Amino acid sequence: MERISEASDEMLFVAYCRGDSAAFETLFHRYQHQLCRHIEKMLNDLAAAEDLVVETFLRLHRHRQQYRGGDSIRGWIYTIARNLARNWLRRERLRRWLPLTITDPALTTEVPAVSEDKEIREIVAAAFANLPIRQREVCSLRLFGELSLEEIAQVVKVSLGTVKSRLFYGQRRLRDLLADLDPNLNQE
Repeated sequence: MERISEASDEMLFVAYCRGDSAAFETLFHRYQHQLCRHIEKMLNDLAAAEDLVVETFLRLHRHRQQYRGGDSIRGWIYTIARNLARNWLRRERLRRWLPLTITDPALTTEVPAVSEDKEIREIVAAAFANLPIRQREVCSLRLFGELSLEEIAQVVKVSLGTVKSRLFYGQRRLRDLLADLDPNLNQE
């Protein structure tokens, strides 16, 4: 076991790909705490950070066949974690931004009336309807379908840059159209 703990990240990952599960466990323990601290600083949420550390290594496992020898495993791990954290932040921002349901009952003492909820849904639907079709499609896939930008590019058969542009302008327009729902939204 002493030899495994001294091995480089790349050597450990190659050993794991060849069937050595102890090598993956060593790699996990090597990065678990520092990665968790890093993600926690991004999210300001320890529980979510711990979940994302596990998800990071799950994705590393799922995509292990894509590893090209010589690439930095450390860089790959942090890239996966960063992307997961950014996705988490987007989802949280969306939950604050589109209050369609109560996400945390402990924070709310009063449940909105059904008519208020219906009214909010109608306002959001109208805002989406006001978007140009191409922006609407990309925003819907991203915000509600939770697809990655690459997946959206494949689905709508456009370049990644085009997806980013449509998403940026669509979200900006939605933010303007829905500003009345959350007066604090313009302060961010």
